[in-house]
Amino acid sequence: MVKSGGESLKLGSQIASKLLGGLTVAVMVTGCFNNAAYSSLEGRPKPSSGTTSQTTRPTVSPSTTPNPGRYQVRRGDTLYSIAFRYGLDYKKLAAANDIGSDYTIFVGQTLVLREAEPPVRQSEPKPTPSSNRPQTSSSQTVTKVNKEESAVKEGASVSASNANISWNWPHGGKIVRTFNPNVSDRKGVDLVGQIGDSVRAAAEGTVVYAGNGLPGYGNLIILEHSDALLSAYAFNQELLVGERDRVERGQVIARMGKQGDQPGLHFEIRREGKPVDPMRYLPQR
Repeated sequence: MVKSGGESLKLGSQIASKLLGGLTVAVMVTGCFNNAAYSSLEGRPKPSSGTTSQTTRPTVSPSTTPNPGRYQVRRGDTLYSIAFRYGLDYKKLAAANDIGSDYTIFVGQTLVLREAEPPVRQSEPKPTPSSNRPQTSSSQTVTKVNKEESAVKEGASVSASNANISWNWPHGGKIVRTFNPNVSDRKGVDLVGQIGDSVRAAAEGTVVYAGNGLPGYGNLIILEHSDALLSAYAFNQELLVGERDRVERGQVIARMGKQGDQPGLHFEIRREGKPVDPMRYLPQR
């Protein structure tokens, strides 16, 4: 059927309108899927089979910080935290910088990041009675000190104190990452749990650091257990103890936070500033 010119023009306009409307919708949909907020799931890496958010290993783990040779003290630093960051023994770091036994440092102070043997503290041994020793009068005193014997006894007492430390797991969660001395970001063990879970002191000790000033550790607690052993608890949501607090083994010291994209706790044991395998100290599961 032949239509008039006016009717043909009207029909053409309606067809064009529909075509343009469809094009507009297509453009809008395409724009949405090109937006990062609406990106296709097919473009994202798929999780490996047999894993869940509770068993995948954390995406963040502390790694070794290169030693720059010198460090300028900042607000919130302690000698313990600086030594911990660079894998140094805090007593030897203090000795290398002529810092006293109170380990006091000051903001702006420049520290040489190396170790030196601390001076040996001599203590006069108390005389012990012996049936084979000649009797002396009360006015006589023993002044001779056998330095070699004293050093041997001191070393034996340190070893004995380390051996007598009782350890418990800081959390009962599944182990998802273990210690590896050859990998810089595996200086301890990683445990998974739930946000807010109790984090417990693995052994009796004194809090020598509680804060978030160490990069890569989040809210961190460091406990000193002897002259040689420290333990560290990282990525906490909340810290429940402060520096110089004395804590008992099993005492709740923090609440679990997030390690990377999942709840978790990073736990380390260090001997003379160097990370060691916590599994050698903790009870077998």
